[in-house]
Amino acid sequence: MNRYGKVGPKPKTKISRLIPSLAALAALLIAGSALAADKLKIERITWQKSPYARQYLSYIDSDGKVLTGRANTDFKLSLDAMEQPDRSLTAVTFDTTGETIHVVAVVQVSGAMQEVLEEIKRGVRSLADGLDPKTKPKMGVVAFSTEAKAISEMANPGDAESAAGTLAVDEGVEIHMLDAVRKAVDMLATAPKTDRKLVVLFSDGIDANMERKAFTAIGKRAQETGVVIDTIGFAPYEPGKLKNLSELSKQSNGTERQAKSASDVSAQFLSIVDEIRKQYVVTFLIPLKEDPKDHTFQVIVEASGRSAYSNVVVSPIPKHVIVPPSTTRWWLWISIGVGVLLIGLLIAWLIFREKEEEVDEEEEPEQAPLAAPVASAPQKQRTMALDLGSGGKMPAVGWIVAIGGKHNMTTFKFKGGGRTLIGTEAGADIVIDDQFMSAQHCEVRVENGNFKLIDLGSTNGILVNDKKVQSHELVDNDTFRLGRTEFKFKSIS
Repeated sequence: MNRYGKVGPKPKTKISRLIPSLAALAALLIAGSALAADKLKIERITWQKSPYARQYLSYIDSDGKVLTGRANTDFKLSLDAMEQPDRSLTAVTFDTTGETIHVVAVVQVSGAMQEVLEEIKRGVRSLADGLDPKTKPKMGVVAFSTEAKAISEMANPGDAESAAGTLAVDEGVEIHMLDAVRKAVDMLATAPKTDRKLVVLFSDGIDANMERKAFTAIGKRAQETGVVIDTIGFAPYEPGKLKNLSELSKQSNGTERQAKSASDVSAQFLSIVDEIRKQYVVTFLIPLKEDPKDHTFQVIVEASGRSAYSNVVVSPIPKHVIVPPSTTRWWLWISIGVGVLLIGLLIAWLIFREKEEEVDEEEEPEQAPLAAPVASAPQKQRTMALDLGSGGKMPAVGWIVAIGGKHNMTTFKFKGGGRTLIGTEAGADIVIDDQFMSAQHCEVRVENGNFKLIDLGSTNGILVNDKKVQSHELVDNDTFRLGRTEFKFKSIS
């Protein structure tokens, strides 16, 4: 279901002056590198209550530790590269959902792992202990060196914990890591599609087949079966060999970690336990109806002045999008009941009125007066030209008012004729201070006495009623969004 695309739009920055001191520069670089190291991953998307999509998000720092304490308002959804306003409804952690996860630990037991064998055993036991028995999880263990062996099939995590004690070093030379990962994916493929499925791979990155395409193929196979691969790399003397592990986790939407020393091995296993428990499950309201075409989804976390952008996942909007959430169905039934009651009262009133008219016709057989025509409901009027009586026409006066942002309640008047350029550059007719707008974002043209809003190839486009448009003929009181600034259109005609 998932594929990778380009990352959504980020704010543009520019250097206005040099940093006056080396100390300030060092502090800035350290803060920037820490920010870039935070990793936000969309592991999967489910549509059990569409149009409400549940997104499973892993959020870790550069050391592989889970970042916690985020509220639902910290999560923003970018749909088709357009940030959606206020689409996050709930954000909870996985351990509060009561959902099930199944895990297979895949560990290398070649001679290179002799010094960390006890740490590996301790890590596998911590995985087994970290699974909530109330959710009925299953766990298996696969050990590999010259061959891949399942020392514990998918069963109660307690069996996997016991099997960890039987792990022993195999002095073979040729390593078959990919065979072991393939076996683990096959073991998890039989689990229900709705359950979370995770492979935890511990390896030094070496395999008998070191071609990158082989690692890519296994990662894609895992992703297609709904299996996520988290990796722990341990190669303190040759860290370059771990690059292929990154490919496995990348293709399956997993997380890569690195144990920098022997004492760090079991700590990284514990970090995965935290990730299992504290993974965010965020529900978003999707503003689109059923659509078999692919759409891009990206999540942005904004908190404490920091931003993190997730990977981009591609998915269609499935057919069952029209199902309303169960928590609001009682409103639906009440609405239906009230509607039926009103229709019944209307029918009864019409029958009663018809009988009265029949009695009146018998008593006074005069021709009834014609009923006055029913006035049509008032409609929004478009801006139009004013006839000056001399054969020429003059366009109505139009302007926009900023709603929120740095220009809140500021009025910007359109030029009397021709075009009005809106953007961030100093030469625009209407200059807006918004880092998410383009230099020449859009223009307003006067055509046949009407005002037409036209996109000039901007990065983030124009949103009218939460829909991206190329052009839009403005109607009095229309609202539209440019970048992160919303405007209301007004006119006098």
